[in-house]
Amino acid sequence: MTKVSIIVPVYGVEKYIERCAVSLFEQTYEDIEYIFVNDATQDKSIAILTEVIKRYPQREKAIHVIHHPVNKGLSAARNTGLKHATGDYVWHVDSDDYVATNAVQDFVEIAEEQQADVVICDINVVTDRGTRYEMVNYHGKEDYIRRLIQHTEKCAHWNKFYRKALLDTTGIRSDEQIRLAEDYAVTPRLLYLAERVEMLHEALYYYETRNQSSYVHNLSRAAIESHQRADAILTTFFADKPEYQDIISILPQRSMTSLIKNSDRDGWPVVTEVYKEALSHSGKGLTEVNRIIYTLAKRKLWGMLKVFMAIYHLIMRN
Repeated sequence: MTKVSIIVPVYGVEKYIERCAVSLFEQTYEDIEYIFVNDATQDKSIAILTEVIKRYPQREKAIHVIHHPVNKGLSAARNTGLKHATGDYVWHVDSDDYVATNAVQDFVEIAEEQQADVVICDINVVTDRGTRYEMVNYHGKEDYIRRLIQHTEKCAHWNKFYRKALLDTTGIRSDEQIRLAEDYAVTPRLLYLAERVEMLHEALYYYETRNQSSYVHNLSRAAIESHQRADAILTTFFADKPEYQDIISILPQRSMTSLIKNSDRDGWPVVTEVYKEALSHSGKGLTEVNRIIYTLAKRKLWGMLKVFMAIYHLIMRN
């Protein structure tokens, strides 16, 4: 039977880890190894996980909990998990999220049937307003990679099921200096090098947006600089690939507007300071919304930008 390695970084998720672990241990698929990487979490996450494991004795031998002595960040946690993974396929699951019980079964079936290097699934987004279905806009590999680079599709690892041979032969790993957007630096490159990518239009993954302790909710200056490093990695990788030159040429501007969308008013001056070299651009090539955000930020019209972002987020929520 095909073996699957599920890698789960653990940090600040005591409210969510039980739900996540239960959804993983109750998978309909049998041959799974579970690799939980404790990234020196300071809460009760590991104690709760230990108690949950006891409820699944049939899974216990396949569960490994690895401990980082100090907090190293999400990139390092994913890399630690990969070092210990022995499966034919790898799936990264975030510990505040959860998955459908048939997820691994469905992933394996399509991966084996189509001999895919990567299988992508749709997601359910969990918010204060409820759960909404989000379909991936997939129309072929090149178009999808462009969307990832442009921040119009999620670069997250968690809705992508990877053949481990792809990870091993390419040698692509998360840059441990990147504390935010590590998946942005990795996913487009892996997909470009994959021979076959398949889309599974089924929402197998539940993405939790309410955990304020998670890696992605800590938008510090260091995190913004990490995103800039991810930009540089992608720019270097795609530099000799003509079909991507139009989007790579304005990648920093796109990233800057994306960071503004995902931060509050206090963070905007920091974003523009880190991305000050990107401010010399005219904004040509950006979408209309991004061009407005870019122009207001460039001119430091914070009051107008605050009003525009309030309208933007209201429209997006509805």
